[in-house]
Amino acid sequence: MSTLFFTIATGLAGGLALFLFGMHLISTGLQKAAARQVQQLLGAVTKNRFFGMLAGLVVTIFLQTSAVTTVLLVGFVSAGLMSLGQALGVILGAAIGSTLTAQLIALRLSDYALWAVVAGLIPYLFARRLRWHHLGQAVLGFGLIFYGAALMGTAVAPLNTLPGFVSTLSSIAAHPWVMMLAATLFTGIVQASTATVVLAMTLAAQGALPLEPALAMVLGANLGTTATALISSIALSREAKRVALAHFFFKLAGVLLFLPFLGLYSHLSRVTSPDIAHQVANGHTLFNIINMLVFLPFTPWVGRLMERILPDAPEEEKVAKYLDTEVLDIPELALARATQELLRMAGLIREEMFPRVMQPLAEREVELLEKLRGLDNILDYLYRAVARYLAQLNQGNLTDDQLVAQTRLLYIANDLEHIGDVVVEMAHQWRKIEASGVEFSPAGQAELQEMFNKVKENFTTAIQAFAAGDEAMAARVIKGHPEILRLEKNLRYSHFQRLQQENRLSLETTSVHMDLINQLLRLNIHNVSIAQAVMGII
Repeated sequence: MSTLFFTIATGLAGGLALFLFGMHLISTGLQKAAARQVQQLLGAVTKNRFFGMLAGLVVTIFLQTSAVTTVLLVGFVSAGLMSLGQALGVILGAAIGSTLTAQLIALRLSDYALWAVVAGLIPYLFARRLRWHHLGQAVLGFGLIFYGAALMGTAVAPLNTLPGFVSTLSSIAAHPWVMMLAATLFTGIVQASTATVVLAMTLAAQGALPLEPALAMVLGANLGTTATALISSIALSREAKRVALAHFFFKLAGVLLFLPFLGLYSHLSRVTSPDIAHQVANGHTLFNIINMLVFLPFTPWVGRLMERILPDAPEEEKVAKYLDTEVLDIPELALARATQELLRMAGLIREEMFPRVMQPLAEREVELLEKLRGLDNILDYLYRAVARYLAQLNQGNLTDDQLVAQTRLLYIANDLEHIGDVVVEMAHQWRKIEASGVEFSPAGQAELQEMFNKVKENFTTAIQAFAAGDEAMAARVIKGHPEILRLEKNLRYSHFQRLQQENRLSLETTSVHMDLINQLLRLNIHNVSIAQAVMGII
């Protein structure tokens, strides 16, 4: 008896290990091979929740993981490219796409599993192009999951001969809630819902488990798969937490909706195929399709509910919100995350620092310099965090284009950090004016504001060019720099003209006035540097 238990445990553990490793190879291989195309597809469907759902379905069918889809969605929501409600439609589609693996295993492709291993191993070991290497890795992964599923099926076959096991399983199966919770816990541990679904298919195919408790396991697998996103979102941004919480909400609501009607659910699954393994796989797909149909119309309201449950937290400012170390081995995604963090830095400058630094003295905040120093400290922290994050990318795993993109991001991060320093220096100059008790002459104030407005406009254009990868827009910033140089000379000339006329205000503020003009020019030089980086001039 002990030998039989050992044989069964070995087959189950070994089959599960091969299955999970195969899933890992598939997801990482396909992510590395097609991450850019996935980003482009998701980015193209940001306005329509139905097309977003279809995109989530297609992307997850292709990548065989909804986790990467979620990572990309967090970035899009953070950048304002889609609302949380629109992103939730993509998640519902991704849940359907993630059922493909179970459907393939139900087709009993295990006879060809080792041929898939051979077919994948050849390009994985010998391909000279990275894309073929990654695709070979994915095919190798498919072979391993089919072989692992076959091992698990062989391992559980003798269980029907063990009266103790049959009676114990029957007593658990009589309580669907218990079966569902056990499957939820198991899925949370192995972090792969497909493994739980395949185990349910295997037990059902061997006659060890009727259809209804097998479908209760399917429900638990769907709920347990949310644990990965919930746990990984703890250290991430509010947007990531909202997406993970909404994912959990959809699955929990679906389970609570299906479980009381398990008999009807079983009947629907039973009519889809005469084979019980297919019925379990089809039940998995049916759950996610019906869940999508029920909740897709309500995604905008669910999105707003998540924002009310998890409102923005000011204390999160000095946190690198988007630098997810889980995707460092997928350069396209890691570079996208670093880009989001840089856009956040740019947002702090544009929305928090620029509106404050040129305020007239009568309208200035109390302790403005200290406020701007605090914001600059956040920029300094984020710059170091981005630099460390990009340095962790495996240089040997980067293509030439990715190496250029990595360098480009470092240049832009450096410029953004220096812009924060310049704004603080400008605030120092304003402090001198405040302490002196005088103000700039009306003409001098207007001229400084004119130059600042042009510099601020150039900054916005440069950042938009960076966000969109628009070289034509970046070129406009570079071509506009001579205009700023001419304006700088004209402002100096105008100021010196006022000095010659013995304008008292101009005389008393001349040093600060010249320093501010210099600092505005420095700001635009950094704008040009960002635009040059966008164009690859580094």
